[in-house]
Formats: sequence, C-alpha cells, structure tokens
Amino acid sequence: MNFFLNQGIGHGNSGVEHAEFYRAQCFSAKKMPFKLVFSDLLPELHTHLREWGLKEAEVIGLYDFLLADDPTAYLENGSSSKQLRTFSSRVLTDQTNTQRIVTEKATGGYTIRRLKDKLYSEKDQIYIVDDAQVELVQGDHRVTWSYRPGPGVKVMQNILLENFRGENYFFQTFEKLVSFFLAQLDKHFGQSTYFIDRGTFYDEALVRAKKSGSQQKIVGMVHANHFVENLGGHPLFNNFYQYSLDHLDQYDALVVATKAQKEAMHRDLQGYTKAANIDKIVVIPVGGVTTVAPAKQWTGGQMRLVTASRLHQEKHLDQMIDAVKILVGQGHDVILTIYGAGAEKDKLVQQAKDAGLASRVKLAGLSQQVTKDIRPYDVFVSASYSEGFGLTYLEALSVALPIASYANDFGAKELVTSGQDGHLADFAVDDASREQNVNNLSAAILACFTGYDALSAGAVQVAENYQLDRIESAWVDLEKRLACALD
Repeated sequence: MNFFLNQGIGHGNSGVEHAEFYRAQCFSAKKMPFKLVFSDLLPELHTHLREWGLKEAEVIGLYDFLLADDPTAYLENGSSSKQLRTFSSRVLTDQTNTQRIVTEKATGGYTIRRLKDKLYSEKDQIYIVDDAQVELVQGDHRVTWSYRPGPGVKVMQNILLENFRGENYFFQTFEKLVSFFLAQLDKHFGQSTYFIDRGTFYDEALVRAKKSGSQQKIVGMVHANHFVENLGGHPLFNNFYQYSLDHLDQYDALVVATKAQKEAMHRDLQGYTKAANIDKIVVIPVGGVTTVAPAKQWTGGQMRLVTASRLHQEKHLDQMIDAVKILVGQGHDVILTIYGAGAEKDKLVQQAKDAGLASRVKLAGLSQQVTKDIRPYDVFVSASYSEGFGLTYLEALSVALPIASYANDFGAKELVTSGQDGHLADFAVDDASREQNVNNLSAAILACFTGYDALSAGAVQVAENYQLDRIESAWVDLEKRLACALD
C-alpha cells in the first residue's frame, strides 16, 4: 500500500492537498493502491471528501479508525454511507455568554464534546476561549484527551482510547498515539510506502521504527523552499524539512517538484549528509495537465487578469491589487478576478474599495474547477514570494494564459521564462522594497500584453511538457526503484 500522510483537508486547501489529489489521480490511472491519511480531528471530513471527489475507500481518518466498530473493515473500505451524518453543532454558554461546552455531530457519525477554558493571554492582552478537554464517542467506543494548560499552541496530552478492538490504551502524547496508529497500518497492510506530505510527527515515528528494524519505505515530499539561510557557516533549513534532511539515512527517497530545487538541494547538502543520501533526491512535478488549450489572441481593449490562491498574507494579494491601481492610473482598462478562500478576504475587499477599484477587483470565492474558471481571462498573475512548484501556474499555462509573477524560486522560475510564456518581476522580501516590488509587478503585467499572441503560444508549449501521462510514468518508475531497493 502507498500512504499519503497529511494532517487535514477542508473546503479550501493549500498546494499540499492539491498535490495529493494529482498524485492520487496518477496512482489510480496506473492501478497503484493508495490511501490518503489525515491525522487532524476533522468534524466535516466526509463532506470535504465528496467536495473534492475523493472516495471513502481512498481515505483513512485517524479518529474514524479509532472509533470504528470494525477497524479492519474501515481500513479496507472506509466509512459506509450508513454511518455518515450531516454535521451539526450546539453551544452551551455560561452567565457571561462565554462558550463552555460545544457538542458536535461529526460527518463520520461520532459525537464530539469540547469543554472550554477561558484564559488570559499576557502577550495579546485579551481573554481566549479554547478547548481544554475533548471527548469523542461512537457507540461504546471512546477517545478522550486534555490539552496542556495555558494559551498558545494546543498540545494534546493524556489520551485515553477505550474499547479499540476490545482493549483500552493510554498515550501520554499525540506522538505516542501516532506511533500506535502507524503500527496498526503496518500490521494490516504489511510492506508499504509512506509518502510524508505534512506532519513532522510522521517523520519522527517512521524514522524511530526504521531504526528499530522496520522495513517500511519512507518518502519525504518537499512542497516548499527547503533552505532558509546559512548561520555561522551551517545551513538552516525550513523547519518542515529540517528533521528529514537530518535523518536522510533512514529515507528511501526525497521528492522535489522541480529540477531547480533538486540542483539547489545538491548544493546545500554537500558536506551536510552522505553523497548516497543526496542521490535519493528525485524530481517529479506535483501536477500535470490532461489537455492543453489552443493559443489565444488579444486584440486590445480591456485587460482581464485572474489569479487563484489561498487568501493568506504570504500570497501578497494586496500587492497585486496595488499593481492594478498603478495600471488603472496609467489609463489602462484593467479588471482582476481573485479565486480563493481564506482569512484575508475582508481585508482585500476593503483595500479594493478604498483604492476606488471596487468595480474592477472581484473576489470570486473558492474554485474547484480552476482551469475552467480562469480560461476566459487574458493573463494569470501571482504575487507570491515563494512557491514549491506552482500548480495554479501550470493550470494557467494549460489554458494558454501568459503569466505575470514575482520571480520566486522553484515555482515561477521553473515554469515561466520572460518573453516566452509570460514575464517575471524582480522582488525583495524586506518591507522597504514593497513599493518597488509592486511597480515591477505592474510592469510585468503590462509586458504580457505586448506580443501577447506569442506569449500565449509559448504558454501552450510549456504546458505540453507537463502532460499527466509523463508524470504518471515518473511515479511508476519511483515505485519500481523502491521495490528494487527492497529486493
């Protein structure tokens, strides 16, 4: 079995989840078995599985498994339609209108009971109401835990699992529970490959097991820039990947999405780990295209810009809106449509309104058919400073849209060449450079409308290099390589 290990899935997802969706599509096409594994408590998990076209039998939710009447049947088939419920929630408040008990019916059929604490945060100078204890119940199966007291990151402790296969278990930490869970997967499925997409606790548990003699295959998935800086002559890596890069002896492969990142990793790891470990780095694009649209033409008039992104601060969508303001100020007829969901929505709407762009900037909500929704536009725009690959870039190229983007490593630089399929804008990450960044981005957008037809044809040529059948073959090759290593 092939496990894609992650923490959560929701209505709006990051590139990590979309990378898993594409990988699942590839494995399914090549009839290679797989399961997506989620470790978070996800009250609406099964709603989101339907939303993203995932089958119940393709997914293992940690708490659905622990609470199942028949855990073995669940591992094979997932939750049955008879078990599934509509999510509901009710809240009990105290005399000060503070939430004290929240009771939820999860879509997996079990009941969640959250007891709340009200704590004062010295850092933020406010009271925070958050979970103190959690109880999950389904029939005569139960999981309970508390959180370490105090504001800040929620840390599970004292986890009691009751009537799992007729036995009771106690785990002092979530990490201990994860190790137990992975051991259950090992016992049921036997020899398997674990693709770690998110959750360093997975890395730690699997590496510990490997050191103790486990024959399971571990594949680290790199979804972002791995490097942070050199500190005192030593490389400091992204904290999501520091553990895996420190323990490469125990990994069977490390998958990156671009040739540029593989080359950068080769440089950064020289002298840091064994040469044999560096040879474990494999390039497989996280996504591909099944069809490529014909090249487009632009005959002048309105410039229709589009982007698709999580509405989060690190995507710098505010700078994109400012770039539109510059272009409008120069006399251009420009509109921008932003697809996506996230915490920055209200802030971005207000920014557009304050800039006098309410009729020109539209937040269109989450798209689950990105290529279809962005097809009518002229140019795809990104203001992200960092991308592991840039799936939406590829989706834009597949519908013949030139791209205007900051020249971020591994994403834009891998897929976009100025003057060929779009234009890249130089940027710097310090706050003092923001104004210049925006000026550069607006210039890159405008440049995409000069020689537009040739850029659109170039977008088509680049997209054709990422046909999904090629990526499917790359996954098959990796599976064969791992099997040979086992033999």
